[in-house]
Amino acid sequence: MRSLVVLGAKEHAKVMVATLEDAPYTDWEVVGFLDDNPALEGTRLLDRPVLGPMARLEALARSGSVQGALIGVSCGHMPVRAKLFRRAVELGLELPTVISPAAFVHRTAKIGMGGAVFAGAVVHAFATVGDNFVAYSNAVVEHECVLDDNVYLGPNVSFCANCRVGANTFIGTGASVISPHVGADVIVGAGAAVLEDVPDGAVVAGIPARVLRRRSPEERQASYTLRKEERAGG
Repeated sequence: MRSLVVLGAKEHAKVMVATLEDAPYTDWEVVGFLDDNPALEGTRLLDRPVLGPMARLEALARSGSVQGALIGVSCGHMPVRAKLFRRAVELGLELPTVISPAAFVHRTAKIGMGGAVFAGAVVHAFATVGDNFVAYSNAVVEHECVLDDNVYLGPNVSFCANCRVGANTFIGTGASVISPHVGADVIVGAGAAVLEDVPDGAVVAGIPARVLRRRSPEERQASYTLRKEERAGG
């Protein structure tokens, strides 16, 4: 068995581990979690220890204590997810892709490193998704879609065929994407119907979806909390 550590120690991290363990066969053993919340250090999650802050990853990798990592940070921290993924790669760690046995990934689809495809999700024929991808329950990526790195889909998100999505984009629960192109660093609100192309950095919501605002480059590098009007789509 090879050892890995999970980066993050909250709800998304738990789902990543549970889905990894659902696989009919895995040679990965989860030895613990890292999290920057000091209150969590020394506690246990899923009967594994929270070993300390994210900065401990380098020591664990250099010592050979772990050979792999899972990104357990959720959609509220998209830039952090991307940064942690890059750091794990730089340290020579393997980032396995976690696929639920209740998901469907077509044999012609391509999925990058470190992704997660949860129960009921579909990545259909000739679709391509990048590294650090997440598809929550019943999300559908239809044929010939191309999604860049660090794209995160909430439950019941659906894409029509041939959609293109830029890196670091979050699509909220129940949204439908019909437009050919969604840019990078985009936030799509829950339940939106995206019929027109979406520019980089935009926050969109509603039926049909409209651009509520464009985030500055600084905002796009920070974790986010949706404003009340953005959550409501108005």
